[in-house]
Amino acid sequence: MIALFLLVSLQSASPDIIVSGTRLSEAYAACVKQTCTPLRDAQVSIAFAERQFRDGAYIKARRTLEAAISRNKRHAATDPKPVSALYEAYATVSLHDGDMDAFKRAVGQRVQTLRDNLPGDDPAVVDAMFAIGDMWLGKHDADNAEISYKTVERHALAEGNASLALQATLRRVGLANARGDTAGAARLMAEAEARPIANDPKLRTALQVVRLRLAAGRKDNAQIDKMVRTIGHEGASGPALIWAPPYKLTEIAAAQKAAAKFDTFNPFPARSTDVDPIEWVDIGFWIAPDGKTNEPEILRGSPPTGWAGSLLKQVSERRYTGFSTSNADRGVYRVERFTLRGTYDVPLGSLIRRRSGAPRLEVLDLTQPDMAASAKRS
Repeated sequence: MIALFLLVSLQSASPDIIVSGTRLSEAYAACVKQTCTPLRDAQVSIAFAERQFRDGAYIKARRTLEAAISRNKRHAATDPKPVSALYEAYATVSLHDGDMDAFKRAVGQRVQTLRDNLPGDDPAVVDAMFAIGDMWLGKHDADNAEISYKTVERHALAEGNASLALQATLRRVGLANARGDTAGAARLMAEAEARPIANDPKLRTALQVVRLRLAAGRKDNAQIDKMVRTIGHEGASGPALIWAPPYKLTEIAAAQKAAAKFDTFNPFPARSTDVDPIEWVDIGFWIAPDGKTNEPEILRGSPPTGWAGSLLKQVSERRYTGFSTSNADRGVYRVERFTLRGTYDVPLGSLIRRRSGAPRLEVLDLTQPDMAASAKRS
């Protein structure tokens, strides 16, 4: 999934830039007047848009980021990382808002900004190499995602970047596994593990996580339990998701999926009279040291939130990698945003482009880095 509002790659800055409440509004107003540097404008505008996004004001968040991009895109040559961060945040909000064209354009502009203005071996450029494949996944286009990841893998091997090539191969393993191609996933995994770089301790956790996901796909519960207890976390930022049940489709989405599978007439085409608001909830839950989840609950959302009952069940059945902790520590607390929305299109009988069609679900981790370490509830 594309990360939202990650500014670590920009550069260090004074801690009073990202603030809340009145100070944030004042800082944002100053940037609107174009008195900020590109770095400060990116940080403040993204923080302001994040507050709007968390409150469910997706359109306002998009407009905030659009304006910031308009103010700063001319600085791409001198400040490529702040400008690319604005494109990245705009892409994520557009994805949740259902505007897939804007999402695709923003991802492309982010990648181009970095490639055109930074050395090819810069970490930000290397990270962006996966953005195109991730974008295709966001558009539910597994074929183009596979092509993108394979291109990264081939380029990395040609450049002698074994670590990047292995990461790309593991993406392909995960994609094959998700598509039900267990034989293809196993073949790619064997190729990855045969490379010398697979013995690098820094990549051990990534390989272990992928092995667990393959085991989960085979429903090998004994192996999953054993590996969850023993997996390490060298270089890991926190518990990694191993397995989760599929999300329940809405009735309309299920009918349209069946129609597409059998190449029959779409029973629910988008029409000019459709009203398609966004529905969203924030769900908080604990990840216990054994990798199981506890106490999922809806923290807030757009009323009514009854539609999200199946999401609580989905979260409760997930399995994450295990980790060691003290007896007094309940584990890791996480908050995820779930957005149910249609996609932008021009419905039948209308000339106005807007959200319509079968609702799709987007998920985003909202947990702050300092909250994800070892949260405790008083």
